[in-house]
Amino acid sequence: MVRTPLITVNVSDNVRYVAKVMVEKNISGVLVVDSGKPVGIVTERDLVAKILASDKAPENIKAGDIMSTPLITVDIDKPLSEAVDLMNRKKVRRLLVTEQGKVVGIFTQRDVLALERVCGYCIKPIKPRLVSRPEEGEITVTCSCGVIYHLDCAKTVGYCLNCAQKIVAEIIYPRPEDTASG
Repeated sequence: MVRTPLITVNVSDNVRYVAKVMVEKNISGVLVVDSGKPVGIVTERDLVAKILASDKAPENIKAGDIMSTPLITVDIDKPLSEAVDLMNRKKVRRLLVTEQGKVVGIFTQRDVLALERVCGYCIKPIKPRLVSRPEEGEITVTCSCGVIYHLDCAKTVGYCLNCAQKIVAEIIYPRPEDTASG
């Protein structure tokens, strides 16, 4: 689901040019480079909050002046659950994907939405109710924030990993050998 090739602009490009590139490529963010090295990202939100809302002239502002930094990255070999968790913890909509330390793509919230629904804890697929019947014994719990858990997973975590709201009344603690620190 990683989008490549990356669309880049130079740190010295003016914001009007950056916005034109984003419109032409139909994208919501561009990677900002300085001497070919990634240094930041400019998103639609940056344009709205830092240019439009402040009445600044986009032709007088450089990409480097409004870019978001530091870059938040995830290695291409990391599991999807780690990427999604990182996005939630950092409260970002995009992650740069790296391979051997080099930026190779971008992973966005839209990419997450395009994926099959998965348990917020174990990341195993959950069949959409409108498409098929749940598998035998597959009972789910949905937090008010929208994260879905298998019932057994919900009983294990107790509180939503996304918003920390209590999702079940009964909590089952796993045996030590069933945990990562085992």
